[in-house]
Amino acid sequence: MSDHRWKEEIIELGEMGREDSARVTRYEDLDLDKGLFRLEGTEKSKKSKEYIISRMEEAGLEVRYDKVGNIFARKEGSKTGTRAVMSGSHLDSVLNGGMFDGVLGVVGALEAVRRMNDENFDNERPIEVVVFMGEEGSAFKKGLLGSDVAVGKRPLEEALLLTNEANITLDEALKGLGQLGDFEMDFSAIEYFIEMHVEQGPVLDREKVPIGVVENITGITWVTANINGQENHAGTTPMSMRIDPLVAASNIVLLASRRANEMVKKSGGSTVATVGKMVVKPGAPNIIPGSVEMGIDIRDGIEKNMKRLQTEIIHAIKELAEQYKVTVTLDIPIYHPPCPCSGTVVEAIEQAAVDMGIRAMRMNSGAGHDAQNVAQKVKTGMIFVPSVDGVSHSPLEWTDWEDIENGVAVLTSALKQLSRI
Repeated sequence: MSDHRWKEEIIELGEMGREDSARVTRYEDLDLDKGLFRLEGTEKSKKSKEYIISRMEEAGLEVRYDKVGNIFARKEGSKTGTRAVMSGSHLDSVLNGGMFDGVLGVVGALEAVRRMNDENFDNERPIEVVVFMGEEGSAFKKGLLGSDVAVGKRPLEEALLLTNEANITLDEALKGLGQLGDFEMDFSAIEYFIEMHVEQGPVLDREKVPIGVVENITGITWVTANINGQENHAGTTPMSMRIDPLVAASNIVLLASRRANEMVKKSGGSTVATVGKMVVKPGAPNIIPGSVEMGIDIRDGIEKNMKRLQTEIIHAIKELAEQYKVTVTLDIPIYHPPCPCSGTVVEAIEQAAVDMGIRAMRMNSGAGHDAQNVAQKVKTGMIFVPSVDGVSHSPLEWTDWEDIENGVAVLTSALKQLSRI
């Protein structure tokens, strides 16, 4: 059965991402100690990509690595000179992540092609299944990295010089794992793109709707700051003589939360701000910290809101220098504007759901995805399936197998439609 095929692949890829190779087949198997650590440039990444490539080749696809380690697998179409339809996602995970994020879109796209093969379906346009590298930014600290380079947003040379925490460049890591090719995808030869993904939020699960049809993908930007003070003895240094970077940084944590809440109340929008990283050094309770590294995530479906909050936070960080006598350095490692989806693709996904007798609703994506980069070049849409309790980026991430089958069925039908337009 085809459902056993994709289900087994998701389970096996989950095993390949965990430290202890735990096998998770049902919700009851989930455990906070069974998260994925499948980062770019690691053996786990290599194993998972070799596994999916072998499945692509079994399906008769022509597989190529591009110059930054993205994987493209092609099923030719019956009409020459037609622009292709593309589908896929990513295989890398966040630190201690879940087994469906990204993987579902890759396995789902491959399964859609296999179902076309099984049915001897005549796709007039070529079908491209893509695995973008470095979507999460967990290893080389730049989210949507592979799709950034693929669509020309980031220079290849700059990307290959990025380093991970072991100070290994992306170029060295990809060459060492045999994941660096010479192919270059021409996105002007792609007509449509669909990314299937777990929702990563509670809406579909709460509303008991099997399929989400994404109309708009949120914008996302990161602000990182290094705040340096004076490391000193916690017992002998008077309060009036301290230069404490953590006290300074705490102002930014409170500001980000307060202003995001105020903006939502005022505009009714989707503004969110998260201080998700705070590295305090040396990190002992009896030592006044010497430095703090902060990472702030800002998102909104309206770009001017996102820019406004980013500007306010940057201004507040700079003011810390005078107020607390600390020194500050800033960086904006990620900036992706909000992205509307293509009406043609949205309608194709909706029609596919109708044809399959599966209930669907239009919605926005609160997470960033490779699709928003591709959308700068290609008519793009996304299919969401429910996340149980809205949990994602966690070992407790789960999507029911029945919901995945619904997603694969709708994706397959939509790709068929688009392959014949």
